[in-house]
Amino acid sequence: MSFDIVGFGVATLDVITEVEKFPLAGGKAKILSRENHGGGLTATALVAASKLGARCWYGGPLGDNEVSNEVRQILEGYGVNLPDPSPYPPEAEPVAATVYLEKLTGERTIFWSELLTPPPIFTPEAMEIALSAKCLFADQFCPEVMIPLYRQAREKGIPIVGDFETLRSPEAKIALSLVDHPILPAAFVREHLDEEEIPAAVLRLLGEHGRSAVVVTDGAKGSWFAEKGDHTVRHQSAFPVTVCDTTGCGDVFHGAYATALAFGMALPDRVRHASAVAALKATRKGGQAAAPTRDEVELFLGSGSQ
Repeated sequence: MSFDIVGFGVATLDVITEVEKFPLAGGKAKILSRENHGGGLTATALVAASKLGARCWYGGPLGDNEVSNEVRQILEGYGVNLPDPSPYPPEAEPVAATVYLEKLTGERTIFWSELLTPPPIFTPEAMEIALSAKCLFADQFCPEVMIPLYRQAREKGIPIVGDFETLRSPEAKIALSLVDHPILPAAFVREHLDEEEIPAAVLRLLGEHGRSAVVVTDGAKGSWFAEKGDHTVRHQSAFPVTVCDTTGCGDVFHGAYATALAFGMALPDRVRHASAVAALKATRKGGQAAAPTRDEVELFLGSGSQ
């Protein structure tokens, strides 16, 4: 079976703890609710893509333990395919994350750990699946291990959609250079490219490493994008919605973009589609659980939303 989107990056079990308002440092706040949700850059992108109709496969670290099994159950419940049996040792765990959600604004603060998370394992089956996909999904997880796969994908003409929040090593910079569809937050380009003007950052990124398209997102301000062969930087406004929880908005944007790319949509339609998915997700609590279905997105876009 061939897949539309394949990824090996970050999966998490998010413990989402909701408070009315974040306290000042050293202060206290009453917990309103606490729930477990599936999360992580790659895992959430794949769940979003699966809910939009894409065939997805996740090959990242999941062992045989309570946390891994809960994440596995969540992913499979959303239609994401996994290797069976797992090639990882039983003690391997996905990234652990505690998410504090401020009810007043919908903003979140995340604390994470990857102490028990090994690097991806590339079995012959995993390599065959990855190099026959319509799209490969990349994040900053274990770049030193991922670089050879990204190089092979580029050689085979497989597009790579990338979600990089930071660059913590020289290997991460190399990995990002191999991503031909980077979708980056404005804070990233301001920090790592020293560019204050987003359109200039888009053109700079597009001119490097033979990239096909570049998108830079800036939350409620919308996103800017351009593609190879047309250096016109365009803007997509964010859809106005009542925000409940911003957890996973960027991740589902990436997943929706990758789905639209795999399905052959033009760049402006990809970005508009992804923006709608992120907006709908923001109206509900949770990351993966709140990602909308294809029918919900089509209804939203068909309702006259701009």
